[in-house]
Amino acid sequence: MDAEDLTQEVFAIALRRLPDFRGDSKPSTWLFGITRRVVANARRKAAVRRFVGLGELPELPDTAPGADETVDRLRRRRQVQLALEKLGTSHREAIALVDLEGLSAVEAGELLGVPVGTIYSRLHLGRRAFAHALQRQGVTRESLIAEPGVSR
Repeated sequence: MDAEDLTQEVFAIALRRLPDFRGDSKPSTWLFGITRRVVANARRKAAVRRFVGLGELPELPDTAPGADETVDRLRRRRQVQLALEKLGTSHREAIALVDLEGLSAVEAGELLGVPVGTIYSRLHLGRRAFAHALQRQGVTRESLIAEPGVSR
């Protein structure tokens, strides 16, 4: 399932459940909760599909101009994705919200319903686990930030 399908599913569920929204929290927090559950379900389904060999494999270009750069970029993206998948949900969520989405720790704490200190703890432990997961794959920081076509 791609991001557009997940987004559509989130808003379909939100629309169906709108009468149940009591206003105890901000609408963005309520919507985030729905999004969180939809994504978690999609991740579980994708993991099962990969386990039984039904997962989709991206098509890699082989003759297009710049194919080497595209393959390198896709390889680096996959390495990061695999390392993120090794993290627990709470650490992955904190890293995604703060490091990838650019939210402050306070905003992330509000969305997740946890104190800001918990976010900082999850970020610290999650970043360390993420670095170890990359290291186990043999990935270096330099290889992740290397510009395609530039030898170092």
